[in-house]
Amino acid sequence: MVVEMNSKKRRRVEPTTTSKTDSIARYPAKCILSNLLHRQAPQHICTSIHSVVITTPPKPNGPGIHALTGDHYTLDLPTTTTDTNSSISPTSNNNTTLPGAITKANNNNNTNNKTILNKTPIRLAEKYHDQHTITHLVWNQKGTTLASVDETGKLALWNLGNSSDNWSMTYSNDLHQSPAALLWLNTDRLYDIPLADQPQEKFIREPFVGPRNPYGYLALVVVTVHGEISVHFQQGDKIFSQFSSSLPHTGHMGLGRADIGCFGMNLANSGQWYRISHASLTFDNDGSLLLAAQQANTKPNVIHLYKIRIRFPGRVNEGAIHCQSITKLNLSPRILQSSIGDFANGSLGVSQILLTRKYSSIELAVAFADSNSGNGYFGKWGLQHKTIKMPGDAIASENFSGTVMISEKLCLDFISGFAIPDHFITCISNTRYGGLVLGLSDGSVHIELRDDIYPGMARSQSNMGKVEQSIGPNFWKAGGPHKYNQSNDLDAVAGLTMSPNETHVICLLYSGRLAVMRVTNTDQESNNNNTDNSGELSMISKLIKLTLLNQSDDLDLISELVRLSQLPNVKENTAEEIISDAMMTYQVFCNHNHVNDILISPQPDGLSGIRDWNLPQRGRAYGLALGTCRRLSSTNIQYVNLSKAIQLPVILECFIGSCKSDFTTITKVLDDLKISEEGQSLEFEADSLWSLISLTTWTLDFVRWILRKWNTLFNCKRPKNSKFADISARSSHAILLYHKESRLALCKILVVVNEFIRFTRSSSYELKRHPESTPLLQKYASNVLKNEPVSLQDMLAFLKALGDADDNDKEQQNCWDLLLHSRLPSDKIDKLRKITNDFAEKCAQPAIYLERDTDDMIDVIQKRRIPSTAKHVWCCVRCQQYAMPGVNESDPCSYALWYRSLGRRCVCGGLFTSIPFRQSRSLFT
Repeated sequence: MVVEMNSKKRRRVEPTTTSKTDSIARYPAKCILSNLLHRQAPQHICTSIHSVVITTPPKPNGPGIHALTGDHYTLDLPTTTTDTNSSISPTSNNNTTLPGAITKANNNNNTNNKTILNKTPIRLAEKYHDQHTITHLVWNQKGTTLASVDETGKLALWNLGNSSDNWSMTYSNDLHQSPAALLWLNTDRLYDIPLADQPQEKFIREPFVGPRNPYGYLALVVVTVHGEISVHFQQGDKIFSQFSSSLPHTGHMGLGRADIGCFGMNLANSGQWYRISHASLTFDNDGSLLLAAQQANTKPNVIHLYKIRIRFPGRVNEGAIHCQSITKLNLSPRILQSSIGDFANGSLGVSQILLTRKYSSIELAVAFADSNSGNGYFGKWGLQHKTIKMPGDAIASENFSGTVMISEKLCLDFISGFAIPDHFITCISNTRYGGLVLGLSDGSVHIELRDDIYPGMARSQSNMGKVEQSIGPNFWKAGGPHKYNQSNDLDAVAGLTMSPNETHVICLLYSGRLAVMRVTNTDQESNNNNTDNSGELSMISKLIKLTLLNQSDDLDLISELVRLSQLPNVKENTAEEIISDAMMTYQVFCNHNHVNDILISPQPDGLSGIRDWNLPQRGRAYGLALGTCRRLSSTNIQYVNLSKAIQLPVILECFIGSCKSDFTTITKVLDDLKISEEGQSLEFEADSLWSLISLTTWTLDFVRWILRKWNTLFNCKRPKNSKFADISARSSHAILLYHKESRLALCKILVVVNEFIRFTRSSSYELKRHPESTPLLQKYASNVLKNEPVSLQDMLAFLKALGDADDNDKEQQNCWDLLLHSRLPSDKIDKLRKITNDFAEKCAQPAIYLERDTDDMIDVIQKRRIPSTAKHVWCCVRCQQYAMPGVNESDPCSYALWYRSLGRRCVCGGLFTSIPFRQSRSLFT
């Protein structure tokens, strides 16, 4: 029968009242289980040490790959409730932000600080992988490069730039086979907190684990489903090489049979491949790699364990991979019944496997599922050395009579296991120390209790608090079941990943929703009973110090610190004290010559201060303080002070970097700290002159602003019974002039500004780019200081007088206390007041009071006002300051070297994310 399809005119369908969750595609549980038993589930989510979350939508949703940046971990901060389980609604692949550009107040008292979550598609990766399913997403150890592999075997490495929408391809290759496992090789030795049975005075530096690429930073190992192992390693910036080998007993079925040709192999059903369905790859404690692999099509009841040794190529030898089968796990029904328990007959299959490396052992976790009943099972085995003794009489030879033969072998011994009625495991992950995280088909997440010997914030065996009943012993429920729609259909877990410091779990559901769950034992209910949180605060302090040493992200720890500081039994200023102690430890580390000997709580004796730091070190320390103060409700003044203080050394370095004069001349000018109309003959790069205009404008605006704050503080009349009658009892912006490092940097900037204006007014230079703008540049230099209410000479003299006020005192060892508390010392008020009165005629002109604080957004990189016509701006994820995206080649400022070098990251070291300008205005005001 032939059916003719007549074309019909389409009519527009009116929108219905169906919820968004009903329109999202999702496979039923039976289909998900069938896929898991056939092959390993794709890795849908991963998190870098810089809190950049990469996701791919689960099938049957459309293909795509997205980067999520922002405050993922503030979704559970207390608002009207104290729910520890928060989820994000699903979004379509075309949206660049999460639904409604999610903003959520951090707490009830601070309505200005809001949460920003940004979802950015990685267009280059989507174009490279086309419509194919991405099976593996793995970050490297430093969190700078992302590896992605799809089902066709197309491998690519993506380098993350200065923002979440700035990606570039570093390397690509076609494996021509589907991948089964992928593992990055380590490049650095990281610091860690000592275990409970070790001395607690110092941080320990972990030994290097696994093989190391001797030629570059990037190297990874890929295992395909047909048993091919390949090592891809970097030899230069864009130069990569590879070498490969094959696993034993893999490849083509019947390949060794000489009596069967290609056509005969197909007739004999021997033209198939040994296909690895489930695999897991990890490091062994002896520096080699361990691979657990199962072949569901040929050997469904056996999991093989291989040891892989890698030798990189040298001058004479080529690269080599040695693969050896060391043991196997027999999954016959009889053995499983004696360990895990009874189950259905003949329908049990492996759905997930995971190899984990603990402090002194290797464990294999296996998830099973019954395809008929939908029940799940879980088992865990440990790799052990077993000694076998055989009497010599058993051998048919008189020479061995009366002897005992001893041999050792590796075997997998059963540790624990349990059944999961009515549900099965859909995802399995692990923590830093080998703890397991399980996601079930009902959307719930269960975490293995942390062993007390391991440091961390997650719930432990001795400090689990109030938890719900979990699926098995030694587990606790981190998140309950998730519903898919109004008909109460369950939404299974598609992916799990831990935050960088393992205070939160990020869960991706099969409907596309993202759930964030806090895993720490600091419940609101327990703290209402005046529970002591000193142990949790001490661990947060150690972990924050660890993030500074390892250059990793600390937003999850800041979120937990902010939440703890709002509890009634935690004393005031606890967060500021913890941050100040962490920054002092980092200061000691940067001035320390022995990198393997770092005290957890050092003393700042003999330190010269942060002026000896380089800009990245200084910015990372300021970034920690900015990120904390931005999210606390009572530290708005401290946040502004820190954002100003971090710019002063940056601006000074930009001026110095733009000088053409020799270093001796520059040093002499800065050490003299004198301003004269003739100048001291500093010369500047012609291409940097226009960029220095914005720095000069920012400096002059800052001088007027800080003088207004200072004179208002000392000259304002207050009632005697006012709680702020003592000006040292409250936070103020005037602390920036008393803070020694900021004051000294400002003095040097004023000297260099005077030299810059003198040089620009002269005609001894020629602009190579935009030479027609030379008259305009000279006109600005001639008029910039005419309308200033306070001259540079008077301001410099005032700053020197303030410096003389504390010359007789000891040098402040921990200079962060002043900025974090922003209170002037009470014993200095009288002396500072006298200096203020002495300079009242010069530095307290009425004109400085006429200006008001504006709400203009200042570019944190360019130091210029962001125009109102901008459509999008960059927002730093850590400190939430703003910048204009990209470099405009038509801008004459863009040719300065400092302008291009600073644009790589925010001045605090944080990553930028693009947000709409209107949204940034609402958050800024």
